[in-house]
Amino acid sequence: MFIPHGASVRIAVEFGNYTDLNYPLMYHCHLLKHEDEGMMGQFLLVEPGTESQAPTELRDDGVEHPHNGH
Repeated sequence: MFIPHGASVRIAVEFGNYTDLNYPLMYHCHLLKHEDEGMMGQFLLVEPGTESQAPTELRDDGVEHPHNGH
């Protein structure tokens, strides 16, 4: 699908009942130029109505976690 420059897109995805405030998921584009321009990031899945409880910064406790790509 071609998205014109400057356009906005909404994507609807069903994640089932999985939520986790500790381990973010990642989205990205496979074109490196696009990744460099912001089409790569992380997000948390939270229960509806609990968005304010989600951390706004990722922790860095130095521990390798199974979901962080190590």
